[in-house]
Amino acid sequence: MVADPRPVRVLLDFDGTLVGPNVAMLLVETFCPDGARVAREVDEALHAGAISLREAWDREVALLPRERIEEMREFVVREVPLREGAVELAALFRRHSVDVTVLSGGLDFFIRPVLDREGLPYPVLSERLVVEPDRLGIEYPHGHPECRICGICKANVVVRAPVRGVPTVFVGDGSTDRYAAEVADVVFARRRLQEYCRRQGIPFVPFEDFTPVTARFEDWLERGEPLPTRRRRGLSGSVCPVSREVATQSTPTGG
Repeated sequence: MVADPRPVRVLLDFDGTLVGPNVAMLLVETFCPDGARVAREVDEALHAGAISLREAWDREVALLPRERIEEMREFVVREVPLREGAVELAALFRRHSVDVTVLSGGLDFFIRPVLDREGLPYPVLSERLVVEPDRLGIEYPHGHPECRICGICKANVVVRAPVRGVPTVFVGDGSTDRYAAEVADVVFARRRLQEYCRRQGIPFVPFEDFTPVTARFEDWLERGEPLPTRRRRGLSGSVCPVSREVATQSTPTGG
């Protein structure tokens, strides 16, 4: 396989990571009757493991007003900022031709406009909003063929590296990012993802804004520090089939 001139591959979560808020929750809070209560209940149920991401989406999207799609898109572009330090990190990636993909359990109709607003040409892998005659629906073009825990199977995207030997860095914050963290080579984590990584013994770099992320990439890309080595171990007890498979492949055999 031909070596890739790009030194590292970055998979970047959107809601709560690249941007500050969870955009889906923000839309429910803003555009739905009693939206704040509904958004809070769905979020608590999701992160407690009482419902899956797909069930959460079904509840939230059913409440969004179909006739106000364009208004919601404009609201997100106007009101949702990038996380502090994101512009500087993006400039660093641009200088070094880093392969960056936005990997999100959010919806395409609001992710792409925010990236376009900021001049970020990153490809997006996410759920897809479907406008039907009488309702809104969701398609999951990047889901696992059998597992239905998540919408998009982030772990599957992580392990499906396009070029062998290029380490994959995952940057995320939420409970549905945990399976990507289980199989990524390097993890930058916020909030709930930090808690999960600590419990599972997954090495990670903590961050709140992107300053420590940029500093670490500057070490690798501009100061000559060694790039991260491949770590992908997976977890044999994970509910994620991709993670379990990676763990099996990583387990030494023989006596």
